[in-house]
Amino acid sequence: MMTKRFQFEFEQEGPNRISFEYSPNADEKLGVTSENGGVALYLNRPGMLTLARTLIKMAEGSYKEGFHVHLRKDFNADLPDCLTVVLSPDDAPPYQVSE
Repeated sequence: MMTKRFQFEFEQEGPNRISFEYSPNADEKLGVTSENGGVALYLNRPGMLTLARTLIKMAEGSYKEGFHVHLRKDFNADLPDCLTVVLSPDDAPPYQVSE
């Protein structure tokens, strides 16, 4: 069995600001679709790492409940929004996907 380690250091930005940590080749792929009554995310490995780093920043940073990021297709600022990630309170009711 091979052990892998993921280490990520980042500087805290302002309370309403976040930056993305892209791969060196900027070859991230991100797509979102509705399948079988749920949401499916399609990401390549660089896209998964970029999303992971974004989620870590949101979880470990000093952001307040309601802070959110709009992610664009393939993390490309020239393409349309495809996913919004919202920091919700710990006691938030279960959310349901609307069709």
